[in-house]
Amino acid sequence: MSSKLQQEILTFTGVGVPTTTSRMTLKLTRSCYGIVQHHIRCNSTIGSSVGKASVPTLRPPLAVLPTGTLLRSLLVSAISSNRYLLLPSLSILSYLSDPQRAALLSVDKNPVLHAVLKKTFYEQFCAGENAEETKKSMEKLKQLGIRGIILTYARETVFDHKRNKAQPQGHILDEQNVAANYCPNIEAWRKGTLETIDLISEGDYLALKLSGAGPVATGAFNAGELPPQQMIEALDERGIARVTLDLMRKYNREGYALVYNTYQAYLKSTPKLIEEHLEAASKEGFTLGLKLVRGAYIASDERSLIHDTKLDTDNAYNNIAQGALKQHIGKVGGVDGHPFPSVNLFLATHNKESLFAAYELYRQREKLNLPTVPVRFGQLHGMSDEVSFSLIQLKNFYNDNVGPEVYKCSTWGSMRNLGTSILASLIDSSPEGDSVLSARQFIACVRSDSSVERVKERFSSHLTKLKVVKESNVGAVRESDVVILSVDPSDVESTLRQSELCDTLKNKLLISVVAGWTRKKLETTLYGSETTVANMESRCQIVRTLPNIAATVAESTTAIETSEPPLAPHYVQITDSIFNRIGKTVYIDPKLMDAATAVGGSTPAFFSIICDALIDASVAVGVPRAIAQTMIFQAMKGTATLLQSGIHPGVLKDQGTSPEGCTIGGLMVLEEAGIRGHVGKALREAVTISRLMGNVAHVNDTRQ
Repeated sequence: MSSKLQQEILTFTGVGVPTTTSRMTLKLTRSCYGIVQHHIRCNSTIGSSVGKASVPTLRPPLAVLPTGTLLRSLLVSAISSNRYLLLPSLSILSYLSDPQRAALLSVDKNPVLHAVLKKTFYEQFCAGENAEETKKSMEKLKQLGIRGIILTYARETVFDHKRNKAQPQGHILDEQNVAANYCPNIEAWRKGTLETIDLISEGDYLALKLSGAGPVATGAFNAGELPPQQMIEALDERGIARVTLDLMRKYNREGYALVYNTYQAYLKSTPKLIEEHLEAASKEGFTLGLKLVRGAYIASDERSLIHDTKLDTDNAYNNIAQGALKQHIGKVGGVDGHPFPSVNLFLATHNKESLFAAYELYRQREKLNLPTVPVRFGQLHGMSDEVSFSLIQLKNFYNDNVGPEVYKCSTWGSMRNLGTSILASLIDSSPEGDSVLSARQFIACVRSDSSVERVKERFSSHLTKLKVVKESNVGAVRESDVVILSVDPSDVESTLRQSELCDTLKNKLLISVVAGWTRKKLETTLYGSETTVANMESRCQIVRTLPNIAATVAESTTAIETSEPPLAPHYVQITDSIFNRIGKTVYIDPKLMDAATAVGGSTPAFFSIICDALIDASVAVGVPRAIAQTMIFQAMKGTATLLQSGIHPGVLKDQGTSPEGCTIGGLMVLEEAGIRGHVGKALREAVTISRLMGNVAHVNDTRQ
């Protein structure tokens, strides 16, 4: 064939994985603690004031810190404590953090500016920009006596009740993206959270901030509306609390809390909410993970929800902490109430009096063999170090064998993939077996130094034919014949509008795997109009594809949009060859691509929840979870193989049943519960949401 067979493949890889999955399923799969972080909105108070604890006289607690750290802390504290310095500083930081700034004023692009901010504000409060830096910072803190690290990924959204608006840190979504089945903020949050799990070890905590999933999820939680199916299903903050309790029921057993809920003492209803959760734990026999903070969102929370004075908040905090240690909160633990359940207490505060009073009470009850609960203490990275190290000194002060367990809560991430799966399938497979695609060179164009290292590490044995470049899109395209566009949906426009890129793409094949971007929209972004027979000679040819999450294990079903004007035959062959390496391909009419988004992209999540339900039921009847997982997964795999062989689902169902047998009995329960209709409606709902992005109605949509 023509020289087109000797292609060079370029893949843009971005910050997000642009799959079309429509729902996020949270699983804690490591032997680590977990903290589910979010607001708890709470309407009563308890208790009276707890007197101040006497704080022992200790040696200077900050003496353990290096001089450089102390000087940096002094500088940052001086700025933070002076409103005339703090407010302008925050405005400047916000301005410099905008990724759209010119290179001279961009914290990401100006190395001098980046270094100054990193060595001051960033390192004061954060563990690192990448995995290596983060691990080193965590190790240094542990060497100073810190028991463990509470680590969270650097994403946050605050909901401002005064303006009824979410304040995001990340992508700003347009109306189409909001209505779509895919949210880049949620995907970036999911990826960062999973990477955080890899950084922590036994004894550390994962701080899981649902607010980091972006304004779409956060706004929905606070408005009582249904968030994207991509996010954990909940209607409001009490819905989030219910999700957290469900996780506790599943994972918090035998006196050990894997999952914690964060309760904010400055909210009036927190004591009552804690009492309700204690009752649930008492009735159902799970361990309640109780992480108590004073509150962090006083500037944005609705004022009526908050205690009237700081003293009221102090009293609420101390009463909850002391009540938990005495195993008596409200009616729970009292004569007429439920027995006090198993509780793991985590006190996160910078208030020395509260912490010392709690530890003294815990120590006294342990000494007298009175019932109490295990307690840990935590402060933010770079703040209240004198409190942290004073607590650590109590071990020697009291000559205890085991002193207070003190943690530091830190953040990691940049101061500011599906593409990888496709690249892996192309590089790892031998070209000799493919007469259509025999690429001699691959180019991965990424956006950061950490991405360069990640890709090089992943393909370390293929670096002779893989070139990894950073922010050199035009040059990389110039060297290539086939370009795979795999960036975050919110970055597509800025990527395609780069100077000279349009001309450089001429007569090349551009394959998009980006969710939410139609072929016509891509053409209009590049050229200002749609491609026709009359103008196609001066343009690149664009193919829109929709792989799904199973591409990571080479089992994707990739929908490929048919084109008008049609693709050149050899481009069709090349596209098929690429995506057949990560699964199977189907060609779809443009008007059906919205449906394909849900049918191909949402069903893995649907299958996952069905598997999860079957596994839980197996455990309930006595099968160990690991064995149940093996059996259920293999049964699903075997069923899929049988169906792919041509057996009709109805025939296979009938073959597995017998009169009065166990299978038909179970099937009747499913039918009587309307499971067939509910599953069908779930898929139609996913398709409906996908269609909303393009404002295309259909007779079978769930929203008429």
